[in-house]
Amino acid sequence: MNNLGTWAALLPQALVLLGLLLVPGGLVLRSLGYRGLLLAACAAPTSMAAIALLGLVYEVVGIRFEPVPVVIGLTVIVLLAWTGGRLARGSVPAALPDPEVARGRDTLLPLAAVLLAWLVLVRPVLTGWDPSLPGQQIDPVFHHNLAWTITQTGNASLLTGASWSASLLYSTRAYYPLVWHAMVALASEGGTELVEATNALVVLVPLIWCLGVAACAAQALPRFRLAPVVAVAAALMFPVYPAYMLYTRQLWPNALGYAVFPAVLALLLHAVRLITGPAELGRRRALLVLVAVATAASGAAATYPAAVFSILLTGTPLLIAVIVLVCRFVWAHRRHAAVRALLVMSATVPALLVAFLVSGGATLILARLVRETGPSASSLPMRLFAMATLWPRGRTGAADTLRFACQLPLVAASLVIAWRNRRTRWLVWAWVLPMVVLAGTYFPLGPVSALTGLWYNDPYRIMPLVALVSSVLLAVAARWLLMRRAPAWSQFRSTVAVIALVLVPALAAQPAAARVARSAYDTTSTVLVRTLSAEEVRMIESLRGRLDPSLMVLGDPAAGAGYVQAIAGNLSVFPHLTFRAADTDALYLAEHFDDIAVDPRICWLVHHYGIGYFYEDEPGQVPGIDVVGRAPGLYGVDTSEGFEPVASGGTATVYRITACGTVAAPQRFPWVVNRPFEPLLGSDGALNTFTPEGRVVQD
Repeated sequence: MNNLGTWAALLPQALVLLGLLLVPGGLVLRSLGYRGLLLAACAAPTSMAAIALLGLVYEVVGIRFEPVPVVIGLTVIVLLAWTGGRLARGSVPAALPDPEVARGRDTLLPLAAVLLAWLVLVRPVLTGWDPSLPGQQIDPVFHHNLAWTITQTGNASLLTGASWSASLLYSTRAYYPLVWHAMVALASEGGTELVEATNALVVLVPLIWCLGVAACAAQALPRFRLAPVVAVAAALMFPVYPAYMLYTRQLWPNALGYAVFPAVLALLLHAVRLITGPAELGRRRALLVLVAVATAASGAAATYPAAVFSILLTGTPLLIAVIVLVCRFVWAHRRHAAVRALLVMSATVPALLVAFLVSGGATLILARLVRETGPSASSLPMRLFAMATLWPRGRTGAADTLRFACQLPLVAASLVIAWRNRRTRWLVWAWVLPMVVLAGTYFPLGPVSALTGLWYNDPYRIMPLVALVSSVLLAVAARWLLMRRAPAWSQFRSTVAVIALVLVPALAAQPAAARVARSAYDTTSTVLVRTLSAEEVRMIESLRGRLDPSLMVLGDPAAGAGYVQAIAGNLSVFPHLTFRAADTDALYLAEHFDDIAVDPRICWLVHHYGIGYFYEDEPGQVPGIDVVGRAPGLYGVDTSEGFEPVASGGTATVYRITACGTVAAPQRFPWVVNRPFEPLLGSDGALNTFTPEGRVVQD
């Protein structure tokens, strides 16, 4: 099906999101002297850092995270950056001169390549997706409803914004990276167009990725004009990212964190080259570029924390080089200052470590490291093949065979060529380190396999790191080939040969990318999670304005009920596919709601929480979850009495609950933490006992 016309209607939202991603960060970097491709690529992570900062500050001072306050806040940040940049630069005419990097007209060719590659990456989505339909994987309903929650609470703080994301029990201050959700909330017209805003941002993520790949290649090979073009074309060779992660797995914040990862590496490369440059470049410029690196990295981390570990892993050679160069510089020019700095660091580092331990950061990391891993020695050929090709879905046709036949020798040759050059040898280490961790997801490698917990023990979350470095490595090989063949061939013939060598496997990868980009609503899609049909989506859309917004909707999220928040604007008892063991009231409803006619506890809960509606449907398909077994009370409910139908669509029907009498709006505000006198029921189904302050009396 062709939905280009429907996508065109999303252009205003796409422009808002593109402005959020590029304008604030671009202006901040421009104040520090950045220009051209590096500025365009690094604007997104810098903007994301500013959005995360605003979310934190606004929650503390009590300002709602809404379009007008956010625009004002971003303007203030940009003005402060311009003032600080001017003061830091002093009389220096340009903060970051970089004569080795091509400028001017040479920036147009990489940008053209970026736009062309972006169109190739998003074509399957633009032609095959209906942007008004939500995602159906395990994560999308969670992300949709987090964005909706921001529109209701006005809180986009990473520390507290996700505190109201778990069923009836809103009692825990929860940390969660909310940059993705904050941007979607801002572009959603007050929460009424959340699905459309989400899909618009999905389409923009590949553009950010392509810009980063081009900038990373330009910084790695500053004297090779075609480096960004070759690297961007080569990136199309690896559909594991963005196509598989973004379209099939729909890991949206994670995918955005990876999209800006190449830009952070580009800044690191720029820092290394600047610090090792001529002395007249000055200490101020070196300091400014390190500030820019830290800001961009914090933006990536605020979007998805695993981005930090990805930067530390792949960027290890560059980080070591930066640390060594800075230490050498300080020791050579300010020996006494260096001693004082070491003393300060000796006191600061332990203090930061203690703060990290107290904040619970160590607990979160340790929880990841002790996750159960799935590596084994079974199916050895398949595991080796997936690891070598960076494709966890196997070979399914002649196009895949052609791609792998080109990809494997090209990457192998590129590694050899890069190792022989001292300036590009770091790329080999940047390729080997994530490849070792990737091996730990497939094979039992002890501590290495435990380390993969930082990436959820999933190979497809590590493969993008290798894909990025492989793309830059192919640019290194292209430069070597041009230098070797240029004397024998004309420059034009050499260039055409190099581009063709990369484009053949890149184009051969597109059928695989198109397969994994199929909409979950396409009957030919292999998506494993199916919770609601297109007809049910339209029915939920019709509920907006027809249901009392003060009353909740009860139903199994695996049957589609969780989408009533983001699509219809009504609170759902179960807003996510996963259930919480501590949420005893919600679990009791999931197990016993079908006893509403005989169990008085059901009506106690209905009146206390203001549950006015029941979403009835056939069970959905969610791998790893016994849908009916975990919520038997939500299926087979006798709706012949005590229920009035409100709307139907597909196999789903929404009823007004009348079996408990008139359900009025509850005398409670949902967007508060630690609400008193909840939950009503304990884990055994008995009424809890409360103190006068409303706290549960523990047995």
